[in-house]
Amino acid sequence: MGEARVHGFLFFRVPAGLRNSRGAERTKRAVEAAEQTAGVVAIYPYSLIGLRTDAEIGFWVAAEGLRAYQASARTLIHSGLELASTLWGFIRPSQYTGRTGTSVRIPGERLRYLIVYPFTKTHEWYQLPEEERRRMMIEHARVGHRFEGIEQLLLYSTGLADWEFVVGYETDDPERFSELVTALRSTAARPYTLRDTPIFTARYGPLGEILEEVFGAEATADVMR
Repeated sequence: MGEARVHGFLFFRVPAGLRNSRGAERTKRAVEAAEQTAGVVAIYPYSLIGLRTDAEIGFWVAAEGLRAYQASARTLIHSGLELASTLWGFIRPSQYTGRTGTSVRIPGERLRYLIVYPFTKTHEWYQLPEEERRRMMIEHARVGHRFEGIEQLLLYSTGLADWEFVVGYETDDPERFSELVTALRSTAARPYTLRDTPIFTARYGPLGEILEEVFGAEATADVMR
């Protein structure tokens, strides 16, 4: 198995006609098929029930390259679920620190909650001297490191999507994560953030657990046997 260089987060609505055992079965089969796609390192399911109005189920796809990511995404879409939003990007070293800004382990055990969103810097940010930008990013990282138990995934998509970066956080304590975001709002780099929405918060679980929450216990009773 190769290294996951591309990560994508796909969020879906469940059409009214698929809120049943047929929908649960089709989704289960699609996930299992997508996991077998050449170049896919891992796929993790998430519930967004009650957390968003535009999506109910999501998948974190980690792949060796963009083609493998697209192939797995196509398989998931063919389940009949309606794609509401997708965020994706590449892992690469930071120009400021030389590190990737990624502490999550793929494949590996997942923490209970995932928070993911895109963000874009202002034009003024890129006109600042590089050393000044580096200083602010080091301060930003220093604040973040005070909050233990929160893992980060930083993705780059500048010039490839409507956003420049995608950041994902894993935590077992979403309230603690909210405290982290509040602390980061006071750092010097904050005024140079142009956009950092939409924000997707989702709960991880085994596929059977997620399908039961999204489709209902009766719909998944036979599917997961």
